[in-house]
Amino acid sequence: MSRRSAEKLLQGMMTQYTKHWPSSVYPDMKKLREVLTQLSDQQKLHILQQKYSGWIPLRHAAYRDHTEIISTLLTSLQSSADRLKLLMVYKGTPLHVAVRFGRTESAKMMLDCLTADQQIQLMSVQNRWDRTAIQMAENEGHTDTARVLTKYRQSALIEYQQRAERSKKQQQQSRLQKSVSGRFP
Repeated sequence: MSRRSAEKLLQGMMTQYTKHWPSSVYPDMKKLREVLTQLSDQQKLHILQQKYSGWIPLRHAAYRDHTEIISTLLTSLQSSADRLKLLMVYKGTPLHVAVRFGRTESAKMMLDCLTADQQIQLMSVQNRWDRTAIQMAENEGHTDTARVLTKYRQSALIEYQQRAERSKKQQQQSRLQKSVSGRFP
């Protein structure tokens, strides 16, 4: 299959999937994975960042709690930086959509594909009502979802702090080694 036909096929699948209920069509997952392997990450991002029926496909999947589609779309991108780009393409992120409707597994799936720094960054995004995903979960009464997100945030902050401390120690050791080696040739 050529890249051009793979692009067209993916666009067609996303158009069918994102149609409003009940006319939407759940994609053939085997075919979706096959098409995604044919495209570069840039091509995938270009197609998956487009709005279909007002939302990007990942937001539709979060709303519908289609964890298999979320996983497939996110893991098809090689770098976590590209995954973050897809998750943050609009102010009301797919994470906001998932937590608004109490889709805890979908939210966890989105966060699991990111580094600790990126998790903090995504969870810090405020939607158009100036709410983070945690605030939105709490406001919608999804306490379990809010609790899970809070644990993710705490773990990510701890990992971030530990990495910063390791980096600081390495820099100090490097400076010490340079100063010692400069005195004793």
